[in-house]
Amino acid sequence: MNNGLVRKVYIYFVILITLALVTVGVTAYWRSSNELENQYEGLLTQIVDNVLNETDLFLKSYERATVSIMISPVVKEALDLPSNSAAGFYASEVAMKGVFQPVLINNPEISMAYIIGYNGFQATDFNAHIVPFNYKGFEEYVEQIKEDDDINGQLKIQDSGFLDGHLTVIRKLGDRTSAKSFKGIMGFELRIGELNTLWKGIKLGQSGYFFIVNDRGKILYHPDPERIGKQLDGIHFNTVEAKKDQVFELPGEPGRIFFSRKSDYSGWTLVASISVAEQRKPISDLRQTTLIVGIGTLIAALFLAYRFGQSIIRPIRLLENGMRRTAKGQWTRVPLTGSRDEMDQLIISYNTMVTRLEELVERVYETELRNQDNLMKRQLAEFQSLQLQINPHFLYNTLEIIICYAVIQKSSEIKDIVRSLSYMLRYSIRTDLEKITVANELKHILYFMSIMKYRNQREFEIDVRISTDYLLESMVRLTLQPLVENVFKHAFPYGIEDEHTIIIDAWKDGGDFYVTVEDNGCGIEAEALRQLNSRLMNSRERLPDAQPQPTPQGSIGLLNVHNRIQMVFGPQYGLSVQSEPGAGTTVTIRMPSSGAKKVMPV
Repeated sequence: MNNGLVRKVYIYFVILITLALVTVGVTAYWRSSNELENQYEGLLTQIVDNVLNETDLFLKSYERATVSIMISPVVKEALDLPSNSAAGFYASEVAMKGVFQPVLINNPEISMAYIIGYNGFQATDFNAHIVPFNYKGFEEYVEQIKEDDDINGQLKIQDSGFLDGHLTVIRKLGDRTSAKSFKGIMGFELRIGELNTLWKGIKLGQSGYFFIVNDRGKILYHPDPERIGKQLDGIHFNTVEAKKDQVFELPGEPGRIFFSRKSDYSGWTLVASISVAEQRKPISDLRQTTLIVGIGTLIAALFLAYRFGQSIIRPIRLLENGMRRTAKGQWTRVPLTGSRDEMDQLIISYNTMVTRLEELVERVYETELRNQDNLMKRQLAEFQSLQLQINPHFLYNTLEIIICYAVIQKSSEIKDIVRSLSYMLRYSIRTDLEKITVANELKHILYFMSIMKYRNQREFEIDVRISTDYLLESMVRLTLQPLVENVFKHAFPYGIEDEHTIIIDAWKDGGDFYVTVEDNGCGIEAEALRQLNSRLMNSRERLPDAQPQPTPQGSIGLLNVHNRIQMVFGPQYGLSVQSEPGAGTTVTIRMPSSGAKKVMPV
């Protein structure tokens, strides 16, 4: 059995540790791999956004450079000249240096700046000497620009400029009074090498790269210089256009993922790519590390589980051996393990229990010796209890002597009062009646009213409407008389009047028997009635040491009757009170019917 317990503890530890490691390892790996994939996708998105943003900022800086030329009075005056005189305006190139030179000096990447007026005006300036310069080709290039309807007052970037290796940044010059009326064209020839330097500085890991295409599929930038200026494959271009702002794969490019985004400013599309193997290498490393750490942790945990199980089983074996000897009557105490842990506390508790059991067994023998003495004392107490019953008999005898003297003195009032009092006292302490009935309680009220007649100095009859079928129903002793007495005390506080009545009635409902005492007295105020019913409802729930609560007027006798009924019949029975100020009060007694429940002796 001991080996079985060791095996169970070890198996449970193995299952628990394995389950915990597998759960933690798989969950950590799954979440980490998902996070890494999301991070790589986010990295691609962030890099693409950064490159597009830097490119757009670079190009937008030349839009600001055109403002100084647009607002120049010299340019405005030249564009406003009539067509027949514009060709000779500022024939010298020196005339426009004050307009072009500040822009060219501040932007050395601009190789050429020019303004072409629709009135025949033309001016150019260079940041570097260009040899040879094809003026005829330039005039043809300008004519093509004039015919391009896509060029308007906004800056437009053409990826194929007039000069090799340049971009054309161009916009139309309009009349300041009308945004739709244009008088000429202004353009820059911008070296694309500046953008290439910007793009080459972006790194996407060891195998990652990105390229830029225009809206016609021409490659503007690629890490492979041989592909710059060539057309992107049709299938690839269609895929790039259809998969904007999402991760996708390109046909013929296995093992790589791509992400593309188009610039709203330049119209170029930037496509970033990264190797799937490189992306998942951290995930693979994480999986390998998780397996190695998990296996190592499992081996260490199994060893510790074995040691821990042995540290628990060893003290349990000691306790088991001690209990076996104790069961045979040998009071055996188990030595401590010395670990000062909970097991030592358990052994200490066991040793304490054995010591106390040994002491208790010894006390049993002493208790047996005192049983005879206790029996004698109990018999003596019963004898004294019987002897105390002599005192009420002395009181009854004394009352009978008073009755005799009343008869001799011919005082019928004293005789009636003493006789009624004698019956009430005898009824209240009699034990020879097997059970109390409704008839007994009504007879007790009869003698009570005999005394009240002399006390109130007038006759008063109670209207008893109880059917004779209910006279033998069981009740608790002294329940009706306190309720009637309570009426005289509180319902008729200013004395008995002719219109005052007390009605006693009874009926059955299901297995319950109800008796009511109803009066037409002053009634009870609403707040006092609420407190009284609350006391009746909670009287059995109060703790014996609870603080005394304020008692509504007239509730002491009601609570006494209520509690005695509940003690005999149960907490679901007792009194309830209904009253209205000035309209009287009705007290209802609820008890079990004699045929429905066996009544306890009272």
